[in-house]
Amino acid sequence: MKPITHFLFLFTVFSLAENVAGGAETLTVDADTAARMAIEASTLTLAAADRVEASQSSIKAADALRLPVLSVNAVVAYQNAVPEFAAPIDGPGQPPTVIFPNIQNTYSADVSMSQPIYTGGAISAKREAAQLDESATTWSQKLTAIELSNHARLLYWSAVAAAAGVDVAEAQLKRTQRLLDDSRALREAGMVVNADVFAAEARFSSAEVDIIRTRNEEEQSLAHLRSLLGIGAGNELNLKDSRTEQVPSSPPALAELERTALENRPELRITDARIDGLGAQARAVNANRRPMVAASGQWLVARPNQRFLPLEDVVNDSWRVGIGASWQFFDGSRTKEQVATVHAEQRALQHDRGELERQILLEVATARLELESALEAIVAADASADAAAAWEGASGERYSAGLAMLSELLDAQADLTATEVARVRARAAAWMAEAALLRAVGR
Repeated sequence: MKPITHFLFLFTVFSLAENVAGGAETLTVDADTAARMAIEASTLTLAAADRVEASQSSIKAADALRLPVLSVNAVVAYQNAVPEFAAPIDGPGQPPTVIFPNIQNTYSADVSMSQPIYTGGAISAKREAAQLDESATTWSQKLTAIELSNHARLLYWSAVAAAAGVDVAEAQLKRTQRLLDDSRALREAGMVVNADVFAAEARFSSAEVDIIRTRNEEEQSLAHLRSLLGIGAGNELNLKDSRTEQVPSSPPALAELERTALENRPELRITDARIDGLGAQARAVNANRRPMVAASGQWLVARPNQRFLPLEDVVNDSWRVGIGASWQFFDGSRTKEQVATVHAEQRALQHDRGELERQILLEVATARLELESALEAIVAADASADAAAAWEGASGERYSAGLAMLSELLDAQADLTATEVARVRARAAAWMAEAALLRAVGR
């Protein structure tokens, strides 16, 4: 490779590396930020917004039923030849007058208009049904946002717990490394036997396995969180709560939470809108029993124009205006049965709403109990971890002084690791319980 070519190659490689490094971004998120990013990144949010837009267009379409309908028609046709019909209508001795000529090329164009005057309430009922469908779709959009934010919070705290688990495993590895070094030094001094060193080596190997396992759990948790938040692999993700030191606040009273849930849960609002929508649908169907009145008009330009006799191969225009009424006063009870079907569906949905309300209240109560128990577990986990740390420290001192066997220190270290893991999981469980309670009350 020539020197100048070699230089250009290296320059290109370093430039690309610098651009890749410069394009990377470090994102620091907390639970609230993760919830917001999940809503913004998900295609489910876009789908919900499109459904809302579609329901709004349905309202406009229902409003348009009140407006007149204008149509323009044009026809050009070529038809087969027929014998002409003529009659001597001008008297004896006069040539016959062609009454029905042989016209093979025909042309016509017309502008028609119809305006509903009375529809028996069908138009207003359809408009109300469209508005209620829009309301249900809007609440469905809110439900999508709540589900995404709740999922993001759970994944965030799972990732925090996994990261804290790695910290615990690394601390345990350092303790076992020190213990292994000490036991080897004591064996050289003739103060311990090989079995003690082998036990320390086994515990060190177990700690290495825990490091591998916890790091894999952390990577998987971060991968799930990245996927939900729409964060590319080239961007670094930092968790603001790298250690779960903070704890949630105590939950409000159950009555307050139940009242909030009944007011905010989108599922209830969606069901209410669908129940009312079925009522509007029943009124629209029942309108078929009533007479319909509409105004109409037409302006026609045709060659020939059928309203001008005798027919001539010339262009003539004509117009008409009028009011028409129709009343289907008997249809074999089809409309009646259709209305009864809709009403039965409406009653069934009302019963479903009662069951849904019961489930929501139960969900609120259990979520509150879960948060309370998780907060109590934190206190117990902290006390247990502090006691285990004191035991591990005392055992280490006794072992160094030759007053304790290695097995006692190993047990103390194992208990300390278990209590530290329990402390991390207790805090993560509390935050997850708070997220579940927020979801239960519709936030």
